[in-house]
Amino acid sequence: MRTKLFSAFIFIIALALLSNIVFERLIMKDFDEYVNGTKEDHIYWILASIEGSYKNDAWDHRSLHETLHWGLMLGFESYLEDDAGRRILSSTDVIFSMDSYMLHRMNSFLKLPSGKGGFHWYPLYIKGREIGKLYVRPLERVGTIPLKEEVFRKRGKKFLVISFLIAGAGALALSVLFAVFLSTPVRRLTADAEKIARGDFSVRKPKTHRRLKDEIDRLTESFFYMAEALKREDLLRKHLTSNITHELRTPLTIIRGNLEAIDDGVISDPDAVIKNIHSEVQRMVSLVEGIEDITRAEASFFKRGEKEWIHLNEFVESVAESMRKLIEEKGLYLITGGPSITVSTYPEKLHIILKNLLANAFRYTGEGGITVRWDRYSHDQDEGFFVSVEDTGKGIEQENISKIFERFYKGEESGGKGLGLAIVKELVGVIGGKIEVESAPGRGSRFTVIF
Repeated sequence: MRTKLFSAFIFIIALALLSNIVFERLIMKDFDEYVNGTKEDHIYWILASIEGSYKNDAWDHRSLHETLHWGLMLGFESYLEDDAGRRILSSTDVIFSMDSYMLHRMNSFLKLPSGKGGFHWYPLYIKGREIGKLYVRPLERVGTIPLKEEVFRKRGKKFLVISFLIAGAGALALSVLFAVFLSTPVRRLTADAEKIARGDFSVRKPKTHRRLKDEIDRLTESFFYMAEALKREDLLRKHLTSNITHELRTPLTIIRGNLEAIDDGVISDPDAVIKNIHSEVQRMVSLVEGIEDITRAEASFFKRGEKEWIHLNEFVESVAESMRKLIEEKGLYLITGGPSITVSTYPEKLHIILKNLLANAFRYTGEGGITVRWDRYSHDQDEGFFVSVEDTGKGIEQENISKIFERFYKGEESGGKGLGLAIVKELVGVIGGKIEVESAPGRGSRFTVIF
């Protein structure tokens, strides 16, 4: 244990030193980038002002004089050339026209008249036409501004040294705490990782009741999310192989039979055979598209994404509005209703869920219409929101409700692929919600997704 504590102590010291060095470099880099970015902004302000001085194919020299004067006060020596390379005006010309009082004041914080380094040129445009170039280089500053920048750099380094000393003083206590509190969860994660390496995905996430999660808690959460992702990836591969094998066997068999019949001379009408083959090819294309859709929905688990705050009423209204014309052309009504609420969710996945529910309701509704509602949800200690899609369609037999979320299951007279509700169920699970179905034959259906 002494060796471990000493090793942990040395490691934390080294880590603190490295982090301080990296942090110091980043801080100084960010500060320099900020200073340079401010200079670039000033240059673009000058460019915009100069371009505004070009009116009716002529330069407004009074406006140019004021702009270059302004550029001097911002710390830049500059001169302007037209599109033929002729010099129009320079900072030196402006300086010579200053009164003595102004020149004295500017000499108190700038070294005039010349800057340092080479000139950088910037093109000037009016309505897409180049009208000239502005050459710029910085003037050397004197006075308090350079001193303040240097003080900032010195204080930043001093702060980092002090923080390193504090980190070193607390390293021993931290190493003891790490050795005690890290060993148990790390051993457990190691054992679970070994199980996954053997192909056993039956690992269970330990329960935690702490509201404030530390790094180990987040590591554990990410590890078990990764384990679930690996498990789903394995199932995804098996499902994909099974779907392709099962669903493509029939059309391929029909195509092969038709081709063999032509080859054997059994069928005398090749146009009919071509028509049959074309129909089966279209069926295969539709199946492949459907498999891609469900695979994409399953794969979305691996792209958890980030939650976003949205106005649920505006979001649902926009999804419903995108299908309103199609629904009304069928002679159906579309009603939306719910309070104005803001929720945290995954908009992209929620959009797919609502679009598929609306498409399903549209497909199975012959008369009447569709009603979409939303509101806050509260049950026991659970709080969230729900969205429901209700139709006046043919409804679903009770014994078939458990089947409608199965892949490639289609009701009678369905023109779909049997994947819309399977995708809905998959995405609802990915988001961490649940879906409820209420339906009766001849009375329509209501699908409610709760998050």
